[in-house]
Amino acid sequence: MLDLSQLFLIGFAYLAFLFGTAYLTERNLLPARLVRHPLTHVLSIGVYASVWTFHGAFGLASESGYLYLASYLGAVGAFILAPALLIPILRITRTYQLSSLADLFAFRFRSGAVGTITTILTVMATMPMISIQIQAVADSLYIFNQQFTVSQFALGFCSVLALFSILFGARHATLRNKHPGLVVAMAVESLIKLIALVAIGLYAFFSILGGPSGLESWLLANPDQLAVLNTQFDAEIWRTLLIAFFSAAVVMPHMFHMMFTENSSDETLYKATWGMPLFLFLLALAVPPILWAGMSLGAGGNPEFLLLYLGMHLDSEWLTVLAFIGGLSAASGISIVATVAMASMLQNHILLPMVPFPDTRRFYTWVLWLRRSLMILILFGCYLFYQKIGNYYDLHQLGIIAVVAFLQFLPALLVTLFWQRANRWGVICGLLIGMGVWMYTMLFPLLGPIDPMVADTFRVEEYDPDTAAVLALVLNALTLTLVSLFTEQNAEEEHAASACLLNVLQRHSTTSLTATRIEDFQELLSPRVGQDAARREIQSALDQLALKPGMLRPVDLLRLRTQLEHNLTGLLGPVEAATLLSPLDHSSQTAGIRTLASGRNVHLMESQLETYQVQLTGLAAELDELRRYHRLILQRLPVGVCTLDNTGEILFWNSEMEQVTGITAADCAGIPLSRLPTPWGTLLGNFAQSPLAHEVAEPIHLNSQSHWFALHKALLSEESTSGMVILLEDESETRLLQNRLAHSERLSSIGRFAAGVAHEIGNPVTGIACLAQNLKFETDNEEILETGDQIVDQTKRISRIVQSLVRFARGGQSDNEIAHESVNLRHCFDEAIHLVSLDSRGKFQQYLNNVAPGLHVWGDPQQLIQVFVNLLNNACDASEDYNHIWIDADSNGETISIAVTDEGTGIPPECQDKLFEPFFTTKDPGKGTGLGLPLVYNIIEEHYGSIEIISPANNKQNKGTRVVITLPFHIGDEHSSTGTGMG
Repeated sequence: MLDLSQLFLIGFAYLAFLFGTAYLTERNLLPARLVRHPLTHVLSIGVYASVWTFHGAFGLASESGYLYLASYLGAVGAFILAPALLIPILRITRTYQLSSLADLFAFRFRSGAVGTITTILTVMATMPMISIQIQAVADSLYIFNQQFTVSQFALGFCSVLALFSILFGARHATLRNKHPGLVVAMAVESLIKLIALVAIGLYAFFSILGGPSGLESWLLANPDQLAVLNTQFDAEIWRTLLIAFFSAAVVMPHMFHMMFTENSSDETLYKATWGMPLFLFLLALAVPPILWAGMSLGAGGNPEFLLLYLGMHLDSEWLTVLAFIGGLSAASGISIVATVAMASMLQNHILLPMVPFPDTRRFYTWVLWLRRSLMILILFGCYLFYQKIGNYYDLHQLGIIAVVAFLQFLPALLVTLFWQRANRWGVICGLLIGMGVWMYTMLFPLLGPIDPMVADTFRVEEYDPDTAAVLALVLNALTLTLVSLFTEQNAEEEHAASACLLNVLQRHSTTSLTATRIEDFQELLSPRVGQDAARREIQSALDQLALKPGMLRPVDLLRLRTQLEHNLTGLLGPVEAATLLSPLDHSSQTAGIRTLASGRNVHLMESQLETYQVQLTGLAAELDELRRYHRLILQRLPVGVCTLDNTGEILFWNSEMEQVTGITAADCAGIPLSRLPTPWGTLLGNFAQSPLAHEVAEPIHLNSQSHWFALHKALLSEESTSGMVILLEDESETRLLQNRLAHSERLSSIGRFAAGVAHEIGNPVTGIACLAQNLKFETDNEEILETGDQIVDQTKRISRIVQSLVRFARGGQSDNEIAHESVNLRHCFDEAIHLVSLDSRGKFQQYLNNVAPGLHVWGDPQQLIQVFVNLLNNACDASEDYNHIWIDADSNGETISIAVTDEGTGIPPECQDKLFEPFFTTKDPGKGTGLGLPLVYNIIEEHYGSIEIISPANNKQNKGTRVVITLPFHIGDEHSSTGTGMG
């Protein structure tokens, strides 16, 4: 027979083994695929199988037969309904970092009072549940060794539980509710329970009962033993227990913690729809053969500890150890997880709202020791409950009382998911009445052993479990419904209720955020949690959102604030987290009750809808498809679309806007128009403030080019403070086409003008030429004859100018009759300087002709002289008297580059693109026609050259203009034309 020291060593080694698996998991020493596998998490949910299932099922089966199956089938029902019940809860808790049932109710009903009441009632319901775990282990040890009292064994077990609860749930200062090591440890614990019970069941079936034939023979010989399982029971009790265990499988703190707080994947719960029913089926299947094996052997004692008595009766150490380890795993698993979960609930909903934060920089350490102290107090309170009350009752009796208590949370849970009209007052009143009936009919009668007077007042036999459970549940649900219907629901509850419906979307709760930089969050949190903790929380939130510190947009600050609240919710609970961040909101109320902004969250809701697309079904999925269709239309429109909320901040920025402006939607979301880069901030901002609804052809300068845009706007509703939609249409191509058409019209006018000039000027010029030629018949004076020859030459030049004007009006086409020849550039410039100097505006300038004598080009000398005269005239007009005008030329063997540079005022940048347009001039009215440079441009093109104007020529003094002409190089000779045309 095993002695006490051996049992203690075995038990402690088992718990150390569990902790070892958790330690190896957190050190990443176990395979990641195994740790993160959904089936590992499914096994961890097997913590549901407590000593009530492992030991109590035999006691209930011996008394009420197949009624023992209620605990298994009720849980199976909860897991089968996982897609409709468990998955929505997981999505809510995951989205908003809710770690307990109290957090869920406090968030849904936006009330710290709901969270506090839920926490207190949960602790009251859990104490009988943990008490039976303590009782099972203490009684097991006492069965093996009576050297110590049951109470001493119980106290020792509670001390060990306290140690391992701290190691599992409060060992690190991170204080997050995710403990992958705990998940793996509970999966191992469930596997050990399953192996132990199935192994004992198989041993009982094949070795003790002799297999199928042996069992059949024994049952035929002992029909009274078969009748034990066929014991008749009230159908109402059966239905009540099914519903009670259905509810308990979801709302018990250890189940809620393992299914939702420690879980982050929907796949786990989907696999649990078949994994947990299979797990529970195997456990339930082992009960009858073990029960019959005990009866066949005549193993005496309390049937709840039949597994232990069976090993002792057979004097089998391995069977005894297996039964002890299985019972210890069932008791320790639920006790550790429930203690960790309840410590978090008590901290977040009882202590933190009442106790001010200490003035210390070691915030995490303070909260860590607070949670550890709560774990010790919880287990000590459960020990007192066991010592004063639980020790007097069977395991299955206390188990039924506990699950009936958890049944009272079912109405509140269902309305959280499925009834938006429910409010906080309905839930509070329903819970208080339901739990009040439970306490009066089921809990207070347990106090009989403490006070005989209480026993006389509350007689257990007067309140059977079925009547008490049904009465409490009906009054609870009825009160919740009536109070919710006859009391008002505030706006916060409405928004939270919509967020908790089946298709959960993250809602960002802030009407107006006062924070404009990260330092505002740091300054707010530092006095309350310490600088180090505040810095760590802010950095963690930034990392989760993939944001970089610096100038964050308003929408980024809003997301940061929301993420901070969610993270702090996981650390301190939703009430305290909202209270910590409430000074950031203009319109904040206590307990985290704030008005949710609609406009500023549109694009955030859009991003959430993209995430939840695959999770939407039915009408929600069809509406989402319609939303996507309309959004795609706006995105693909060939017109820029920008929408603003009621505060003037950008909500939508389509792809055409991105292409036109070069600003991505992500960069401008949530910022006002005034913060857009130049020139868009000014253009769109001024138009948004303008009373005009349309503006046509607004000019802006982009990349050294002119563009024109048409603007249109409309309010999104009749109110002046509503949002606005702005349309931006690029009309640059249309405007350029209009300019080309106008240019063509001007050329047509020039053509008509040139034709008239040619006709009107041609006749007098011909007459002048004739008169000049007749001079040689009328005089022999050499000077007069020379003057006549010059007059003839100039009349020829006038004719060529008129012909150039006509050719320009015809589109710049070359005249095949023009004879090109080798032209000496220096001689051309000498004559141009001579001609310009005859005019009053040119005779006061100093011309520096630096062109080498041997440079020649192939062209029309008269047209080239016309070009150079125009350029020199323009230089004279822009220069002061006695300024220098430089003429330079250089050749690279293929082309000649000619530069005319002055010291004048220069040309404004906005005019430089228009210099070659007909009739455009920078000169004062009456001093220029605007035809000089267009003619020059046309002549240079006819000579296969190019022209460029650089202004200012002198960047230091910011003045002067340089005209650079490039012409093809030509090798001249001594007999080439001088270009003077004067003989």
